[in-house]
Amino acid sequence: MSDSGRTKLVTAAAHMLTGDWLAVLSLIFFGCCSNVFALESLVREVPKCGNLITFGQFVFITATGLPSHIHTVPGRFGWIPRLRPRKVPLYRWAVMVGLYFCVSVLNNLALGYDVSIPLHIVFRSAGLIANMACGFVVMRKRYAVKQVVAVVMVSVGVVVATLASVGDRGQKDEGGRSSNESVIGIALLSVGVFLAAMLGLYQETTYRMYGKHWQEGLFYNHALALPMFILFYRDILSQIQALSLSPPVRLSLDGRYFSSIDVSVPRLWISLVLNVLSQLVCVSGVHRFTSMSSSLTLNVVLNVRKLVSLVLSVVLFKNAVTGGMVVGCGMVFAGTFAYSQAASSASGSGPKVKEDPQVQVRLDEGIAADTTSISKQSGAMRRRQTAK
Repeated sequence: MSDSGRTKLVTAAAHMLTGDWLAVLSLIFFGCCSNVFALESLVREVPKCGNLITFGQFVFITATGLPSHIHTVPGRFGWIPRLRPRKVPLYRWAVMVGLYFCVSVLNNLALGYDVSIPLHIVFRSAGLIANMACGFVVMRKRYAVKQVVAVVMVSVGVVVATLASVGDRGQKDEGGRSSNESVIGIALLSVGVFLAAMLGLYQETTYRMYGKHWQEGLFYNHALALPMFILFYRDILSQIQALSLSPPVRLSLDGRYFSSIDVSVPRLWISLVLNVLSQLVCVSGVHRFTSMSSSLTLNVVLNVRKLVSLVLSVVLFKNAVTGGMVVGCGMVFAGTFAYSQAASSASGSGPKVKEDPQVQVRLDEGIAADTTSISKQSGAMRRRQTAK
């Protein structure tokens, strides 16, 4: 590696590990990894609880974001709470709400159709390629060959590592499953992957047009979607009953300055609370990172996060580390490094757009002429009014 390459690498690493970048990456890796573990503990015992999980996440995130998005105004009967003026038009949030709601429901719903957590990670890792494909077709983006190779390497690495981690236990689990339900689950995940790619590109465009208001996006993406859960209210009620039937866990807390607490709570409700809390941390980091980087860079970071979740799962659940996992890890980190190098070189060597001075002169002359014409018209109108 050349001296300039080493300098770029050190500078990029220092930038990623300082200030806001370190805080955002901590939110993503801690929150999202914890969320996966809580999710797996739920779907193992109640596979079709995806709608309840999604509903709980949306309600909690909306409730925590509401105080910062309302203010009071004087009214006839006192102070009235109202939403603060938005920085981004409502129709932009409405499009994102529809996409985000569909992605969340499809991803959680697929877990009820014989889709295991490892397979879930495999398909969601395809979002990197889906993002690049949608950017090429819809947004007319152009990517360097090195970027394409790096993205393919990262996605293949996650797939290889995930499949290798399943091992004999995963093969035994797949043996008695219904193939028809698995096909439905895979179809749901496939649609969700491409919708998520479109969502990422739309978010990137919105932040570029109206500014990086990620807190506003986080709130409206969840608040505006709440009425849509009416379509699933029967499923949500049945899933609440299923979680309430789980074995109780005793929670006791002796307080010095408050009365003691001694209650029994169904175990799966604790898992749901942990999932909801970690989801808030996760999506806060993702939304903030979206406002700081491109959609493709976000997908690279999320793929590395998925690999970290996989490695932690192997360590915590005592799963064997296979050669395939080592190869997959190497491909992911090598692909991530290759993409960062390709992206930095592409942005540094791209053609610069220069303004034509003649066009600028003609534009200035046109503005001056319009201003003079408006002034003359205003003067003529005043003279006519005086004459009358």
